[in-house]
Amino acid sequence: MFRTSHMETAKQSDVLNTSLLAVTQTAVGCGLGLLLGGKMSRGAQKATAFSLLGIGALLALPAIVDAVTHVISGPATERGAKKRLDSIRHDSGLPDDAEVF
Repeated sequence: MFRTSHMETAKQSDVLNTSLLAVTQTAVGCGLGLLLGGKMSRGAQKATAFSLLGIGALLALPAIVDAVTHVISGPATERGAKKRLDSIRHDSGLPDDAEVF
């Protein structure tokens, strides 16, 4: 039987909590939109929709860039392995401000 470490369990829990938070925020936003949508004029609805769509795209941009970067130069890629090897070769393992006698 496979056992998961405490770190793996904590990481899975963080992902689950983050996912649940995103889903609940989305559900609340959609509910409010449905409640308030009928009380707005058509022009105001379109302006609000495009504004929220733009804000959502801007907020999602860092996650998209991070995912693409991970695919291009993640640890499983040749480029990622080379970057890791170079960092190991050029790093002394000590902080820059450490006193070495």
